This record gives sequence, C-alpha cells and structure tokens, in this order.
Amino acid sequence: MKLNLKFLELMFMGSAAEFDQCLQHDMREIAFVGASNAGKSSAINAISNQKKLAKTSKTPGKTKLFNFFKAKLGYIVDFPGYGYSKVSKSQKKDWAKELPKYFSSRENLIGAVLFTDIRNPMRELDLTMFEMLATYDLPTLIVLTKTDKVSNEEAETVYKKINNSFGNSLNFSIKDNTSIERLVKKISGLLSS
Repeated sequence: MKLNLKFLELMFMGSAAEFDQCLQHDMREIAFVGASNAGKSSAINAISNQKKLAKTSKTPGKTKLFNFFKAKLGYIVDFPGYGYSKVSKSQKKDWAKELPKYFSSRENLIGAVLFTDIRNPMRELDLTMFEMLATYDLPTLIVLTKTDKVSNEEAETVYKKINNSFGNSLNFSIKDNTSIERLVKKISGLLSS
C-alpha cells in the first residue's frame, strides 16, 4: 500500500551521447552515478512510481548515455553505469572524456547521488568516482542499495561504517516504502535548496 507515499513526478526528456549534445535548461541538476548493477534505473522507477521510466535489465550496462529526467524542481541526470566489462573500449574512452567534462563544465549541476550495492559497497570504481566528484566540490549522497538482500543488523553495520568514512549516506531498497520516501525527500531537498 503506497497511499501516503510522495513520489517525484519524473518525465524522461531525452538522452545525449556526448556532453555537447546535453539538454540545455536553467534548472538545478543532480547526477545519478554508480556501477552498472548498483540499481540506479530501478531507483529512478521507484522514486517516480513508474515501472518503465528508466530502462532496467538483467544485463547490466544498459545506460549508454546521459539520460535526462525532469522533476518539478529540476533534473536528474542518469549517467552510464561503470564497471561493466562488455562495454566496448571506445565507449569506455568516450566516457572517460565526457564524464569529467560534465562535472567540470555543467553550471547547474549541484550534486550527485552515488549508488553502491550494500553487499559490496564502495568498491574501487565507486571510490574513484567519489574522489572525482570531490575534486569538483560536488556534494555527494551515497545510497546503499539492495538493503532487502541483507539482514537489518548487517544493513545498519554497513551504513554506520560508510557514513563514518564518507559522510552523507542512506540505506535504500526499492521494496521499502520508507527508504523510497527518504530518498525522494533528499532529492527534493537538494533540488530546492
């Protein structure tokens, strides 16, 4: 039952393969980043209460472009998932060039949400991404996904550890309305602050 749950009204606005093709607008933006299997697309669908807004797949690595989703207060930009081996070398090279360009040049980008699987959180590529975001002074919320796959005790232990090491973090499961609501509030707060 999701009677009182507030969702983000998200609408897909378009994709871009390169920074120069990105949607131009004057609203605030938050980047969604994370490994290919971290659950970014599922999170977008959960916080918008739409099953097929963001494409999810059993095969990680479906997000090959910058995908723009418009909310009332601003935009969520879903970035390609990293760490998926079947992505071509040329594609990886493009990302290595285009992502830093986005972080350094996008004036209305106000923060990032980094999605990481609670069962194996903040792996090497997550740390690299976290450090890159820090070099651009982008406030980053770490979302520990798939908390329904571990016990409550384990989820709490991992959360405390990650929070102590990196600061701003949140436990999240697409099966838990409370965590969906918390993420919606965080994003709304970021976009309206």
